[in-house]
Amino acid sequence: MAEIHGTVAASAATAFDRRLSELAKQVCPDDPRTLDQRRADALAALTEGRRLACCCGKSFCPKKTASTEGRDMGGAQVVVNVVASGQTVYGDSAQPGYLEGCGVIDAEQVRQLAAAASIRLADFRVTPAEALRYQPSAALERAIRCRDLTCRFPGCSRPAMVCDIDHTIPFNHANPKAGGLTVPWNLKCLCRQHHRLKTFGGWRDRQLADGTVIWVSPAGHTYRTVPEGLDLFPQLRAPVCVAPTPSRRSRSKQRAARIACARKHNREQRPVNKARRYLEEARKQEIDARKFRNHMRDMLFLFKGTPSTSPFCTWVNDPREPEELPPDWRPPRWNPCLTIRRSDKR
Repeated sequence: MAEIHGTVAASAATAFDRRLSELAKQVCPDDPRTLDQRRADALAALTEGRRLACCCGKSFCPKKTASTEGRDMGGAQVVVNVVASGQTVYGDSAQPGYLEGCGVIDAEQVRQLAAAASIRLADFRVTPAEALRYQPSAALERAIRCRDLTCRFPGCSRPAMVCDIDHTIPFNHANPKAGGLTVPWNLKCLCRQHHRLKTFGGWRDRQLADGTVIWVSPAGHTYRTVPEGLDLFPQLRAPVCVAPTPSRRSRSKQRAARIACARKHNREQRPVNKARRYLEEARKQEIDARKFRNHMRDMLFLFKGTPSTSPFCTWVNDPREPEELPPDWRPPRWNPCLTIRRSDKR
């Protein structure tokens, strides 16, 4: 075994590290090696221009082996994200930039990387129509990632580029104007793990206009996180905000208010759901009746071959009926207040 050490430019080191990680993740989940072991083997695969072979030992492994891939890995493209101000990019400022996965880089390195890069604008401005959409615009999403730089959960340092964009106040899909707008002071970066922890783990959060997030753990402890990008890019800093005045309602009153709101919603949805169930049952019964009538017509044609003369089921002589109903079909004299007939009722 041998060790390799070297000193290279920050951008080259970031690209090299990203490429090793990508190669290490190209094996199946049954590979027995750790991530560090796969990265070490990926270094050899990268120098030989091949993919990393999977060591799961299965003949039906879904991942291709190194022998079947060929030598096509030399020109693979790696994306490296750099955050910098426009003045720095165009040479009007010596303000440093931020290289994802590495850290702060000087203005000269920013301009060298920008010379052969695609430049994307990060913009906090939001139109009224965009504020009522769940998905933020591409420019706003970039601005949030540039402002936060990392996951906003206390103690987490995962890069913002691989994080989810979370609504601090949940977006109201039924009535977007009621709250949870898609605006900078209601958006932040959360990695997938801490996004789920907030949703299902009992953590509560509040976000101020300057991007500060106040977290309250299930045990009642309070934590405060600030956007890391504000120190590097002061132009992103909004006016300093203070925490809002705590609500005077007790937890029992808040719980009672939530329960009352949920019960009101259930009462409003009860007739709607009843009408939907009635329609679904009526459609099912109509389809079953059509299938039965079509079956009787087929039996008449198969065993008799001539029209029926019975006065009790004249419908058997009618043409076959379609066994699929149009979306706008409604039962005759449809009434949402009628009791649903169930097939198992005696």
